[in-house]
Amino acid sequence: MKRLQPVQVSLAFARLKKNDFNGFALLVIVCLGKNVILFPNLPVTLIALEAYQKVFQASLNASAIGGPPDTQAMKEAYADLVLALRVIAAYIQSLNLSAAQVLLSGYDVITYSRSSIALVAPMITGLDNSLTTQLGVWLQSVPGAKAYHVQYCTAAGVWLDAGIWPNTKNIVLTDLLPGTVYGVRVRGIGGASRYGPWSAVVSLMCT
Repeated sequence: MKRLQPVQVSLAFARLKKNDFNGFALLVIVCLGKNVILFPNLPVTLIALEAYQKVFQASLNASAIGGPPDTQAMKEAYADLVLALRVIAAYIQSLNLSAAQVLLSGYDVITYSRSSIALVAPMITGLDNSLTTQLGVWLQSVPGAKAYHVQYCTAAGVWLDAGIWPNTKNIVLTDLLPGTVYGVRVRGIGGASRYGPWSAVVSLMCT
């Protein structure tokens, strides 16, 4: 009989590009929040993890347009968030869960199978500007996606994160500037490559 290898929680998130890493942290926060019964005694609380993530995201956005001090602040916030995620990963590893249960945390497992589905680009089916300072985003679901990573920008700006959303409904971008045209793009999370390709950019003026 072939001996099954124990499930190992992947730490490959530390090798992701900074924007992808931020998306991963958001996904973990969403997933752990939805599965508190399975992960009851987190060594880093969700409130603390969310605080680390918010500091990192703010510093990441600042470093894109700022100078060396902003870059240094981003590096320090990145190190804090990586450490918090590694501590939680070690805790999840200690629970001796199945691969399916580990995936509910938002973390990946180390696998030797290449049979995972490759994600395709989502399709943004519409944007809604009926509420001032907001844009609603409508998507078609992607087979194999666990969640969706949303970004937006102005014509002259850099891409900004709008968070990780667990489904294709009720995605809302807030605190936007009326009279400004925003471009939106989305990609699926999950599958063989962790992140799928970005969707085509769809634009609309905020009211």
